[in-house]
Amino acid sequence: MNRAARPGLTAITYTALGIVTHLLPHQMGVSTLGAVGMLAAAFLPRRLMLLPVLGTLLMSDAVTGFYGALAMTFVYLGHVGAAAVCAPILVRRGPGRIIAAAMASAAVFYLVSNLATMAMGYFPNTASGWWACYAAGLPFLARGIAANLVFGGFAFGVIAVIGGLRADRLAAPQRH
Repeated sequence: MNRAARPGLTAITYTALGIVTHLLPHQMGVSTLGAVGMLAAAFLPRRLMLLPVLGTLLMSDAVTGFYGALAMTFVYLGHVGAAAVCAPILVRRGPGRIIAAAMASAAVFYLVSNLATMAMGYFPNTASGWWACYAAGLPFLARGIAANLVFGGFAFGVIAVIGGLRADRLAAPQRH
């Protein structure tokens, strides 16, 4: 395969995987989208990094239905920010960095997406309102961290196993 085409094909693959898995029934706050963002941040060039996240969101919303523009803005920004924060963490990959990226991704999404409930007036714009808003979102933060750890850990594990198998197969003829 042409080396120049690989990042584009990888972005399309991550997007398709994201759409299929995001459309499966899931509990609110438990999504594969954080893992898609982690993969994109780890393996795609910066110019393509956000395509799987945005493509997954747009296509999934096109199927399930769009919702309020203000809420969508914060959700999309939260997912974009969550993927972007993973890029410097996942420059090198290892279990500790994957865990750190999973937690950072969920934290950024939590911080940004909760702004939607504030902007929509569900909580008063006071210090106690902000505390109440973010306290109410803590269960979703916990679910997001768990989802990123499980789905992201699985995805990175599969990629490591496949990469190891390929490296062993490709390196074997050179051992002579």
